[in-house]
Formats: sequence, structure tokens, C-alpha cells
Amino acid sequence: MRRSGTVEAVRSALLAMGVALLVTFGLPVSESLAGASLQASASVASALQTPGAPPVASAWPVESPESQSMDPDLLEEAHTYAFEPSRNTQGVVVVRNGVIVSEWYADGADADSWATSWSVSKSFTSAMVGIAIDEGYIPSVDVPMTTYFPDWVGTPREDITLRHVLTMSSGLQWNESYSPGSAGTSNIIQMVAAHLDQLAYAASTPLAVPPGTFFNYSSGDSMLLSGVLEQATGVPAHEYAREKIFEPIGMDQAELWTDAAGHGLTYCCVDTTTRGFARFGQLYLQGGRWGDEQVVPSSWVAESISPSSASDGYGYQWWLSTVSGRSVFTARGHDGQYVYVVPSLELVVARNGTYYKSTGPAIADPNLVVHLPPQGLIPGAGSVPPSSWSDSEFLGSIIASVDTSQPTTTTTSTTTVPSTSEPNPTTEPSSTTPDALSTTVPTHTSGDSADPTDGRGAVGAASADTGGARSRSTRSHGDLASTGSDARVPVTVAFVLLTAGIALTGLRRRAIRSGT
Repeated sequence: MRRSGTVEAVRSALLAMGVALLVTFGLPVSESLAGASLQASASVASALQTPGAPPVASAWPVESPESQSMDPDLLEEAHTYAFEPSRNTQGVVVVRNGVIVSEWYADGADADSWATSWSVSKSFTSAMVGIAIDEGYIPSVDVPMTTYFPDWVGTPREDITLRHVLTMSSGLQWNESYSPGSAGTSNIIQMVAAHLDQLAYAASTPLAVPPGTFFNYSSGDSMLLSGVLEQATGVPAHEYAREKIFEPIGMDQAELWTDAAGHGLTYCCVDTTTRGFARFGQLYLQGGRWGDEQVVPSSWVAESISPSSASDGYGYQWWLSTVSGRSVFTARGHDGQYVYVVPSLELVVARNGTYYKSTGPAIADPNLVVHLPPQGLIPGAGSVPPSSWSDSEFLGSIIASVDTSQPTTTTTSTTTVPSTSEPNPTTEPSSTTPDALSTTVPTHTSGDSADPTDGRGAVGAASADTGGARSRSTRSHGDLASTGSDARVPVTVAFVLLTAGIALTGLRRRAIRSGT
């Protein structure tokens, strides 16, 4: 019993220090997290002993680049760029005319290796909304959000519609900065690190500006879609994703994370393989059709990749841009996760960064950062960002490899994307957003990437990696790439303490079971 008591004391101290350090650092911790973290962490520690789902390799035709009129030497330039050591690329899959023409993996990784999405998940969420509308669960994109959040009735938020949320123009106050130095003011950090019920947190944010007047990139808006899907369909978003998307297109190894309250994390966190992400891109290239099944309505695909009234460079949770003179729509995620679709060339490219997947179920309990720390905060855990990333250099080389003088032998695409102007990599955006939106203007540090870790940077910037978005009314995205702040150390230490405390919870449970 003395041993059990020692473990309990150390465990409690580590958890307490972790929470205390977060609070001292200025990161608000919800009462439910502070009060329930010991109990919640016990279930997490137990789950960590359960291995994840076994990898399943999905069959997909593989042919040489030459067979699809692509120059292997130019493809090699993209390979060399992506796998420069500091760019931390885990996997790249290049698909043309529906077949894999190149597939590259880091040492120790392969076609069955888990990769994570971060905000690439938002594009999956958009697909789910389109499916739910087609199935009659949701009336239209103009349905009032009060249909799903009735407590908004009689408040300034009652005029927000589903369309506003899909296009990041809800008007809700939100700071999307991932910089550790902004932990005290960043809504995204607070949501992922300090709240058991992330949907409730997203739904609690106040209105800052009238809906539909400003584009403000917000993971909170995307998390609200979890509540919409759950209430409309009667099925949690993670289950709906599996039934309506993962299984129909052969994503056998895939899962969408949930928060501790059981809500699917619709703003982030689909885990699958790089091939799995490429399949999703191919689905949209084919106008939502897979084989003989119309998985996503073709009309929804077209709407999703059209500019919104709030931004020329953003549709329904998809980014729109031009690279090397070609219109591209992209699902983009933090730490360098990308699914590029180039309809005019029948081309899909998926790129994922280094990912150390936690064992056990994909549940953010007591928070997401404990299981999926971003930005390489904890060595050997979570996702690791590239030092820099440029769509023009990487995707541009792949586009250049296509010999457009040769006719294609296979036609799969039924998708067209509206043209946007060629990005100017050096232009810094000017923000016209009200102060109420907590705007932060990032510092551009590398090439044409406004944000080397996320690829979004300042919304509205004339940058290839922001999708070339010319936002009509914008706010900046925050300096997601900033890791030089002195705040990085205490935040990292806090998460390490919390993780160690959770691990010791598992030791305590086993000690209790064994009677020692």
C-alpha cells in the first residue's frame, strides 16, 4: 500500500503542477477540467494500454509517371523539396487520372502509416454537411443556427446561418493563433487544451461583428458544425463520417477524434493514411462520385469550391488558389497537412508531416494536446511541422511535370474550380477587421509561405500558401508558425507534467487491481 500511496502522491502532484502552470501562464482552465482531470485521466491511462486499429492497406492502381504523361525528373524535384530533413515530411502520394504515379515515405513510414489532418478535417466536415442536406436532415445552408443552438434565440447571435459558419463569416469572436505566446488570448488553444466539452466552448463565444460581413478563420465555427450534424442526423459526427465517407471510398484505416463529451472534432483530427487523404481528394476531383456511388452530391462539391461572399479564396471549408497558372482547391491543416486538387490536370497530391499517433481510442480526454501535441511541442509525440513550405516550389514542380501536349488516357474529373488570380508571395495583407475579432498580423518569414506550419497565415494575403485568397473583408490568421516565444517552454513543461500525471494514473489503477 505504501507503493500505491507514493504513486498517488506523485501523480497528483504532476497533474496539479501541470494545471497550475497553465493557469499561471495565462491559459484559462475550465472548472470541469480542473475538477475532473484526475478522474478523466484515469480512463485515458487505461485506454493507452489498448493498441489502435490494425493497419489495412487499400488496393489502388500504381503506374509509372511516364504512363500518365508525367516527367519523373521534375517529380523528383518535388520529392527532394518535400523530404529535405527540416521539412519533416512523412508521406506524399501523387495521383493522376485515378492512379498513383508516385508515392514517397520517410524512413520507417509506409502506405499503412497513420497520418493526421488537423484542419484538413474541415473539408471532410463540409462533405458531411452536404450529404446531410441531400438526405433531408438539414433544410439548406440558409437554415438559422438557432435551429441547433436554441439558446441563441433572443441574443445577438440569432441571425447567424449555416452558410455563415461554413464560410467562416459567422461574426463570432475568435482568435485562431497557435503561437504558445498567445495562450492567454487564443481561443483555439483554450479549446484544445482546457475544455472537456469543446462544442460547448465554441457555442459560448460572443458575436463580434454582424454575420456575413467579415471572413474570420475560426476552428470554433467548424466545431459548431459538429453540433449541427449531431442534432440533425441523430448520429455523432465521427460515426457519420465513417458511414458516409470513410467506408464508401475505402478509407479502411480512418477515424475522427472526439472530445471528452463525445462530440466529433469537426474542426480537426481525421487520422488516416496519406493514401486515405488522397482518396478524399480524388473523391472531390470526381465530383463526389466513387465507383457507382454518388457519395457527396455533385452540386455540393461545386458549391464548396466556389468563392463565398466573404472571401474569394475560401468556399465551404475549402481553400481556393492558383499555382503555376492552374486553379487549385486545397484542404489545408496545421503542421503541414495538405490535399491539393488540380482539376484541369486530373491531379491529386496529398502531403502529411511527421506524426506519432497515440495508442488507444481517438478521444481528447482530458484534452486534445495531451494526446496530439502540435508543432513538435513534445518530442516523439503528435505532429511535427516543416521548417518552411511553399506550394509554388512543391506543387509547382509536380504541375510542371505534366506533359499537357499528350492526351490523357483516363478521364475521371467532373469538377471545375473557379479561377483565382496568381498569388504574389511578397504582399502583406492589410487588415480591415474590427478589433473585436482579436486580430493578430503574422510575420512572414519564408518564401511564399505566409505560415510554414499551417499554410494559411494571414487570410487575404497574396500568398500561394494562403490559397491566393483575396478576401473581401478579412482578419489575419495569427502567427501559427511562431515557436521562438519564451512562452514555449512553460507550455511544453505543463503538457509534459499533465502527460506524466496521466501515465502515473495508469500505474495507480494497476496497483489497485493487483492489491499492492
